[in-house]
Amino acid sequence: MQTILVIDDERAARLLVWHRLRQLGCGEILEAADGLAAQRLLESREIDLVVTDLLMPELDGLALMRWAKTARPDQLGAFDFLTKPCEPVRLGVSVRNALEHARIERQRRALLAELEESNGALQGKVEQLEALCGVLEHQADEIQRDLERAESIQRALLPSRMPPLGGFHVETLYRPGRHVGGDLYDVTALDDRHAALLVADACGHGVSAAMLSVLFKRRLRLCDEITGAPLPPARALAEVNVALAESAMPGMFVTAAYCLLDMETGEVTVASAGHPPVLWARENGGVEAIERTGPALGVDREARYRETRIRLDRGDRLLLFSDGVLGAQGAGLGRLRDVVQNARNLREILGALREGAIAAANGEEIDDATAIALEARVGASRIDAPARCKVSGGSRPRAELLAGTTAAGAFLRVSGSCSWREAENLHTFCERAARERRPLVLDFAGCSYLDSTFLGTVHEAVRAMHEVGGDARLQRVGPALRALFEELAMERVLERIREEFVPLPASLKPLAHASLDSSRTRVRLLHAHEALASLSAHNRAEFRAVIEGLRAELAGEQSRSPAPGAADRNG
Repeated sequence: MQTILVIDDERAARLLVWHRLRQLGCGEILEAADGLAAQRLLESREIDLVVTDLLMPELDGLALMRWAKTARPDQLGAFDFLTKPCEPVRLGVSVRNALEHARIERQRRALLAELEESNGALQGKVEQLEALCGVLEHQADEIQRDLERAESIQRALLPSRMPPLGGFHVETLYRPGRHVGGDLYDVTALDDRHAALLVADACGHGVSAAMLSVLFKRRLRLCDEITGAPLPPARALAEVNVALAESAMPGMFVTAAYCLLDMETGEVTVASAGHPPVLWARENGGVEAIERTGPALGVDREARYRETRIRLDRGDRLLLFSDGVLGAQGAGLGRLRDVVQNARNLREILGALREGAIAAANGEEIDDATAIALEARVGASRIDAPARCKVSGGSRPRAELLAGTTAAGAFLRVSGSCSWREAENLHTFCERAARERRPLVLDFAGCSYLDSTFLGTVHEAVRAMHEVGGDARLQRVGPALRALFEELAMERVLERIREEFVPLPASLKPLAHASLDSSRTRVRLLHAHEALASLSAHNRAEFRAVIEGLRAELAGEQSRSPAPGAADRNG
């Protein structure tokens, strides 16, 4: 129910207005004979509408309005002016319009209050997410360190030098994948006559696979503890199978191929637990695959293992390998047979396998690639010792923007996984380069991911350089990023990609993190998505909801509540 205040120093005029308002069905109607009395009412009551005369003693209508603008700015403001004597019909129209205007304003204020409350809650969620991101990044760093320790442990299981093998020699391949895996190999002399060759693969990746490898290596007995004689491969695998079945978690297993070589006779006893076949290439032609002789280790405690015996003549070769070698070769076992049979020497065999593993590393993810090649011929044995590489824990690498400015231009190296958090820094740096007409070089070496805000900001930067006649170039852009540019129709950005590499200054330094002010962040988000939306109909449809939501939030922040209406009468 509305409350209306009628102010006039003439009682007859007040009664006329009072009766007309009653006819209109208005609620509570208050009266004041002058501005001072009206002022006291306005200070003590909530008034929806004021109908006031302008010319009054003590405090006239204009002075009252000026006071009200200061004292009640959220409730009072001129809406209409009427001349005296006012016509009842015109008075009714003005009052109805003023009340409707006040209702709409109240409703708008309520909606804005809800929006501000929602924005406040959203900002709180953003801050919580930022805190959680910080926690997750810290945990990712801890996991990364654990993985690096696991890789160190894993490498410690590998032989550091080769034993003398009489009339035989070996070469090895060890190429760990992007994740810490469970591959291991060993070539060791058991006595003056016998040598053991072993390739094993613990299931999975990461710390668990590495630790399972450690468990396997520690539980594997190759010699009798009393006599010191070499154990038959089938017995060695059976014993370690029992140990793993009792110790390992369900679902964890190891595959292994174990060859016991008699260096005097050339006889090789082979036992294989769920592992890829051992390839035997004869000097006189032909390649035979020696298949597995039992199941994977750690799955069935009662498993039994058979043995296969062969005799190597001079020039014969054996190849033990993990399943990652098959994946790296692409064509599988057939391709591997050809390599083993046709290569001129072991180095050529392992070189082909090594090239396959390196080529596979250009894909999304590779498995470990491990192999031992043995030849019945006197020669120098070699161990493959690749440089230690930083393993991946599977999470996106942390974003980093390294910047520097020289007489030759403005240089920015973008690394890791970059998102809206880094977009403001990118925008500020590129905006300054455009303002100074300084050539801009954006280097994306090591960049694994860009979100839509960062992508839109890249487009803005290239466009800004074009508008001022400046030069912008992108270099070392990987296939995944190029595909993103193409998907979003970022033609101007694609035109700026250069294959020629411009060396970066040695003085690049990290850009300071920009303040994540909520309003400023929303502006950056909006501008970046508007830039992308301007490029294609697909982008407009894709980002329409984001853009409309951001525009509404910014409009809510920038709005200031105008005063609701008051109907004023000219005296």
